[in-house]
Amino acid sequence: LSDKNVPFVVVMLEGDADPALAEYEHIAVNTAELSRFKRYMLDRGVEKVTLVGTVKGRPDIGLFRPDWTTLRLIARIVRALGKGDDALLRAVVAMMEDGGLTVVGAHEIEPDLLAPAARLGKVSVPKSQKAAIEAGIVAANALGALDAGQAVVVLGTRVVALEGAEGTDAMLQRVADLRAIGRLGRRKGGVLVKLRKPGQDIRVDMPTIGRNTVAGAASAGLAGIAVHGENTLVMDRQTTIADADAAGLFLVGLDPHAVERTWTGEHTR
Repeated sequence: LSDKNVPFVVVMLEGDADPALAEYEHIAVNTAELSRFKRYMLDRGVEKVTLVGTVKGRPDIGLFRPDWTTLRLIARIVRALGKGDDALLRAVVAMMEDGGLTVVGAHEIEPDLLAPAARLGKVSVPKSQKAAIEAGIVAANALGALDAGQAVVVLGTRVVALEGAEGTDAMLQRVADLRAIGRLGRRKGGVLVKLRKPGQDIRVDMPTIGRNTVAGAASAGLAGIAVHGENTLVMDRQTTIADADAAGLFLVGLDPHAVERTWTGEHTR
């Protein structure tokens, strides 16, 4: 945004935000400080908000401040806390939009972050891994329909790991640990498949990969990574692709409804 001369302010969630963001105009809040967040935005004439990064924990109801904004919204937040992550995010979006803000996705601000429905990098998808990708699409869609996670790891046609609340990186570490003790065999192979959940609002929770994902997949002995094309953010794109190439991992964007495009899609950097 600085490079594009677009004015912006940063709202840092305490305990989750990268401290480096403090060099910009910012406020640090916890997830329960609704009025403080809203007042900060209104005072600066903010009209659009984008949500990026991860939140490690859910709001602590004990931290909510007893002001009118909180009292009006707390019932909605409490109901959402008893449901899945998508329900909670929808409640947060509704809270912001009720306050006169427009929520936009990071991909709307920086379209170049999107993974295309094509091969990224130099490594092609081996024929031996195509069945794993197809099995992974089925498994990831089923997992997403439960609002449980976005990613799975498949060896052959066997699903060996499902993403839960711990996130993709921790799931890959689990696979690496299983590989290390011989539970999955020591021969390199298998695929990380990460897809948008059915009905997921990608403005606020789009599947995301980056250099850590590539490092985790390599450590887990996988052959490659397949993500939802046009529905996945690739952070540090050029470096992430270069890391995958260096590790001998294929990296592809899928059209889950026309997976054959994966094998024929253009190589893109």
